[in-house]
Amino acid sequence: GNTLNAASSEYRSSPLDKFDLVVAADVLVYFGKLHELFQTFAHLSSTNAGLIFSCERASEEEAPLGWRLLASGRFAHTKKHAIEAAEEVGYELVRYQEIVPRMEKGEEVRGHLFSFVLKPGERSEDHGKTEL
Repeated sequence: GNTLNAASSEYRSSPLDKFDLVVAADVLVYFGKLHELFQTFAHLSSTNAGLIFSCERASEEEAPLGWRLLASGRFAHTKKHAIEAAEEVGYELVRYQEIVPRMEKGEEVRGHLFSFVLKPGERSEDHGKTEL
């Protein structure tokens, strides 16, 4: 297991100790498919909790699966994939912006900034432990 799995198990058994905000700035570039990660975030979060994250941006044409591995070894994600993965586990999009999260070798990196809120009663509590 890993730290997130251990925390996920601990917090699922203690509903009063959930997070009100999850922030992942320039972290999701190390994950391909986002569904399981967002599922874990939802399990760790209280109702109406915020989820704010940035990731590298890919177009639907560049990433027909919703994500793609770049030459840098990082993943880029489509807007559609990020929104669908978050909505699937009960998050609602409240703000979206195209951004430049950083410079790389003197070039601007294309990115997204997302803000979601976890809707009441929408998330599924019966998912098993997620391996990340």
